[in-house]
Amino acid sequence: MNLLESLKWRYATKVFDKTKKVSQSDLSEILEAFRLSASSFWLQPWKIVVVENPELRQKLLPVSWNQSQVVDASHLLVLARLENVWEDLVEKYLDDIIKTRWVKKEDLAWYENMMKWALNSKTTEERNFWEIKQIYIALWNLLAFLASKQIDSCPMEWFDSKAYDEILWLKQLWLASCVVLPIWYRSEDDKYSQLPKVRFDLKDLVIKM
Repeated sequence: MNLLESLKWRYATKVFDKTKKVSQSDLSEILEAFRLSASSFWLQPWKIVVVENPELRQKLLPVSWNQSQVVDASHLLVLARLENVWEDLVEKYLDDIIKTRWVKKEDLAWYENMMKWALNSKTTEERNFWEIKQIYIALWNLLAFLASKQIDSCPMEWFDSKAYDEILWLKQLWLASCVVLPIWYRSEDDKYSQLPKVRFDLKDLVIKM
């Protein structure tokens, strides 16, 4: 399928086949798609947590409003933003440029100053919001890639992020959970898979000037 066909194919899957599991090779490709996501300044202010441990997932169930996909999905992905470590992130990214492109740090001084000025000009709350916006760029990349592989997903925002951070020890890693993405294969019993996709017409969405 091309990308448009893949996007028409995907939906927020509610019932899935528990006999099927996403392979490790497919999971590796999914994580690589996450790694290749675009971000502002290319800073990649995020981590992805792959939760496979069934005991941990059982603990997450009640703080996910008992949405069963948390425990039943093949894999549970948690997208998290970095918390209050942006200066370290800038330095890490500059070091990566130097290592990858064989440039001198002094040649990147203008870029370093620009990034630090832009992020210093924001309040902590504004920086957090900026990071969350980056997470959603990565989420879109994952949804599109999963659809292209015909692997189902159901992005979730309704969960207790503070409880997630505690259960998964994210605070100790200077992380804060933003969105949860269970992945799996749909079941033939899922009635939603046969329903027409509901989207507004382009005339209701596009403004030409």
